[in-house]
Amino acid sequence: MSDLGLPQRFLDLAQRARGPRALSEAGLRERFGDPAQVELEAGQVWRARWDEVSMLVLVLDVDDLEVSAVPVTIDPPGEDETSVVVDGSRTAFGVDATVWAGLACCVPMRVLERVVDAWDDDIVGCATARAQGRPGPVAAGVREGQAIRSALEPAAEVRAGLTDDLEYLQHAPGLPVQESGRPAESLASLLGDRLELGALCTALQLPQPEVMKLLRGKTPLSPDQIDTVASATGLPAEQIAGTVRPLPADLVRAVEHPRWRSVWVRRARRLGVSETQARLTGGYSTFALAARQTGGGTADWDARLRQFLHAENGAEGSP
Repeated sequence: MSDLGLPQRFLDLAQRARGPRALSEAGLRERFGDPAQVELEAGQVWRARWDEVSMLVLVLDVDDLEVSAVPVTIDPPGEDETSVVVDGSRTAFGVDATVWAGLACCVPMRVLERVVDAWDDDIVGCATARAQGRPGPVAAGVREGQAIRSALEPAAEVRAGLTDDLEYLQHAPGLPVQESGRPAESLASLLGDRLELGALCTALQLPQPEVMKLLRGKTPLSPDQIDTVASATGLPAEQIAGTVRPLPADLVRAVEHPRWRSVWVRRARRLGVSETQARLTGGYSTFALAARQTGGGTADWDARLRQFLHAENGAEGSP
């Protein structure tokens, strides 16, 4: 299940069964509009991806930074006693789809990549009931899954792969979020008498002004820099990582929303860094930009993100 091309193969299979329009890029735009403007809602089926792990998930509920979701498969076939199987006539795939309700869990929004379908409330209700251990289904075109009789059955392997992939998606690294009432400790205050600026500049291979930004929390430490500082100072890497200044929850919510996913992927490709690092530095750069600007009221972080990205890369930086 960790084959990055697998969900695309799902879509290819569905296109052959029902025709290319509904799941083509043009068809998806016709059904859902601009991907950057799609509102995340219960009942949507999304392609979720992180690194080499990719799968389809049905969203059951939406929270601030995560969604309650269940895996969906259409190929290879498989089901278990906690599943519901949706007839292909009720989905865009054109073939039966298994909702593995027994594997329901919360996954971070940042792993959602593309909405590919939206299912009716009665189907979502069936999946939710099964996920909560209640009787069902009662919707037309939906049946209960059949039990796996042996660990040697192909369905058992599918379920095990889905379980592993969900765990991987759950641990996709996100931005540090500010907690109310918790003051952030700077790297400078943590180091105290251990601080040797010259040695730190040499270890990090950075000029003094850049190191000062790291010490004061104006620029986030990358994972490699955390390890370097830990080696240079003798402090545990966990303590060093704890000095990375957390970002406002509203900003994190904007940065990690699926509407910005393609922007971070493009930025990572352009800068030659990981998607995680592209999102991290983009979030902190946006926060730094906002700190330099004046004005009261609640910050429009989507607008601030567009402003930062436009200044960095022109119109290409907007979702």
